[in-house]
Amino acid sequence: MDRHSALATSRSLLDHPERIIAVYRGWEAFERAQGGPQIIDFDLSSIDDAASFNSRREILLALEDLCEQLNDSSHEGEFLRAKLQGSIFYLRALMGQQISFDEYLKHTLGILPEPFSTQEIDDTRDKINELLSSFGLQLQEEYREKFEAKLTIHDPEEIKQGIVRNQELWLARLREKGIPSPEKLDLHVEYTKVDAYWSTWISGSFEEGIVLRINLHSRRKYDLGKPLLLCLHEICGHGVQMAIWRELIAREEINQACGLTTVHSPEVFVAEGLGQTVADFLGDEEDFPPEFWLSRWLHYYTQMILHNAHLMIYECMPVEEILYYVQKSLPFSSPLMIEAEIRDRGTNPLYRAYQLSYAAAECMIRNLIQDFTPQQKQRFFVEVYTRPLTPAQLQELAQRIKD
Repeated sequence: MDRHSALATSRSLLDHPERIIAVYRGWEAFERAQGGPQIIDFDLSSIDDAASFNSRREILLALEDLCEQLNDSSHEGEFLRAKLQGSIFYLRALMGQQISFDEYLKHTLGILPEPFSTQEIDDTRDKINELLSSFGLQLQEEYREKFEAKLTIHDPEEIKQGIVRNQELWLARLREKGIPSPEKLDLHVEYTKVDAYWSTWISGSFEEGIVLRINLHSRRKYDLGKPLLLCLHEICGHGVQMAIWRELIAREEINQACGLTTVHSPEVFVAEGLGQTVADFLGDEEDFPPEFWLSRWLHYYTQMILHNAHLMIYECMPVEEILYYVQKSLPFSSPLMIEAEIRDRGTNPLYRAYQLSYAAAECMIRNLIQDFTPQQKQRFFVEVYTRPLTPAQLQELAQRIKD
């Protein structure tokens, strides 16, 4: 195929997104039938097409065929190609292929994260101790029971109400900041009990609306500030972004193929980074209660430590050393929770990359916007909310705004 024909084929693929959509829908249906992992996180497309597959090998061939045809250098062409490559590498891992850690991260996460330095970790720990001191606590083992007694929520309904009760206030705040946020989300809340790292998970479809699942497994703990943290992350971050995409897709301003989101490809890095930094966009320190900031920095600090432990796993360090490092650094976390985190990151093909997105993406976005004027910050977040982006495209966006 000559260059002209290749470009025409690639353009045709973008002009006919039903081919990409059909493959992802078919893959999702195959995994559901086989008891496999969830593939599509949000399905925002109105196109009905779905392929039929009898094996993962058939799916792999279909994804590779799409990726080979997609050579378009447009913004969405680059985004979708990165998405397809991430899917190919994730599927190969599901099929048992052993892929080097760096190569796997390059394609599924879109970036090679570095460990957090001792100085970064110490600075964050100092910030947490400063916040804890107002509650008569410190980040030390001997204060763990007092922390749980004084600052932990156990009632599921209280957790739920803390997440959803003031969502309209924050949605209005987003609109005031220039984000085309809906006045209300079509949100349904469910309780679940899953042995997993996540406290809440949000997903949805064009037809069924958005579902927020609250995890009540004993592995998950909810401190007083966490419901608001989860409201900003899940509802004001993921939920609003997907509602905006749905509208833009309906107006043909975003390609329909971008509307089937996944968490095994580079798009997840930017999505999680957005969820983690909504508070940095919405207000200043005095706009949120101290319980929120304590929860926010505890969460970030925990993710920093687990991020470093994650990298240690793939440096083939002995598990005893990794567990010691984490337990020493996270005195409020139980040994069982820590062991589960290390296990999942070392054995689950999805978590092998995805779990590195949280702290790394939050750190990147905060560094990118730290010298921005309010107008530049607004422009940055409007773009993040309204355009599909890979990590590389996110960095290019920040540079354009800075220049």
